[in-house]
Amino acid sequence: MILPIPPKHLRRFVPEISRFAVVGGVGYSVDVVLFNVLRALLDVSALPAKLVSLSVATMVAYLGNRRWTYRERTASGAVHDAGRQLLLFIGWSLGGLVIQVGCLWVSRHVLGFDSLLADNISGNVIGMGLATGFRFWGYRTWVFRAATDTAPLPADVRRDATQGLR
Repeated sequence: MILPIPPKHLRRFVPEISRFAVVGGVGYSVDVVLFNVLRALLDVSALPAKLVSLSVATMVAYLGNRRWTYRERTASGAVHDAGRQLLLFIGWSLGGLVIQVGCLWVSRHVLGFDSLLADNISGNVIGMGLATGFRFWGYRTWVFRAATDTAPLPADVRRDATQGLR
């Protein structure tokens, strides 16, 4: 099967999306495996198991995204940038967690599906799909902002802008 070539303006996102997908795949694997170990082997109930598995997967994803997906955006190495990014990452990840746990809660408590299969479909397929789009946008837009998004304007651009206001 031959995949269509994305339009030129979208091609610049392909490497970033690919790295994000690999990191997300590793985090997803950690989430699913740990969730199922907690549920099936350790008999932890569904919602606490999902909270634990997502928390561990979030830290794996943070490290992968910071050190690989968005490494060129975090090259400054400033300690305050890393702390700010971690806090923002946790915030956006919590938003994704709410989406995933919300899907699991609706499945169990509104629709009445309480099997391990239903838990996996609602939390690890539907919830993860919705949360992934939310996280990608948030991480890219707010957490790992491009240097051009946060850098001050060069002096000649500031000078030109202020002269245009006179």
